[in-house]
Amino acid sequence: MHLGTIIFYLSEKGYGYLRLQDTREEFYFRTKNMLDRNLGKGDVVRFKLKEGKQGYYADEITRHMLA
Repeated sequence: MHLGTIIFYLSEKGYGYLRLQDTREEFYFRTKNMLDRNLGKGDVVRFKLKEGKQGYYADEITRHMLA
């Protein structure tokens, strides 16, 4: 699992982008890839990267709970 921050999310269109915290790379995601639907811009999340037809995208996105 990777750790990142949602930098853009347009719920009415069903997509967004998040940024890895360690490398600052950005990845696309769809609402259907969110396990927690109550997420928004600025939320810190955990996710998996999957390879699609147009490159990697974020999947299984959940809120990161700080210890």
